[in-house]
Amino acid sequence: MGEPLSASEQVELLSLMQLVTSDCKMPPAGPCERPRNALPGQVIGEGTILAVEIRYVCAAAVLVASTKAMTPGERIVLRTGDAVAGAEFSLPCTIAWVHDDNPCIMALAIDGVPTRSTLGEWMLGEPRAHGMFSIGRQARLVG
Repeated sequence: MGEPLSASEQVELLSLMQLVTSDCKMPPAGPCERPRNALPGQVIGEGTILAVEIRYVCAAAVLVASTKAMTPGERIVLRTGDAVAGAEFSLPCTIAWVHDDNPCIMALAIDGVPTRSTLGEWMLGEPRAHGMFSIGRQARLVG
């Protein structure tokens, strides 16, 4: 099972818990000001893809702004990317609450394992070298 924590490890753990515990409370429903460093993202739900702006992140939720509201309790995936690092992040979430205003603010509670994927060299125009293949010749369907 392991050994008990030493006195210094106990102090360190307590300090970390105090830092994180205050951040575990769900922010109250309401407006959320746009910060200077807001990030673009997408919310993907059943039959819906919405452009959102990520405005606030804490341990309990991610607050996003959107032009359209979704339903509280709905399961979605929040996607965002970092073009400089060449990474895309996907976070499975549940919509905790919605503040229907202009813009609409939604609290997304992460309820799954976030994933990070690296944008490969295929983005630079080498699709065949990395297991990608063409979709074939395009044809117009006439009815």
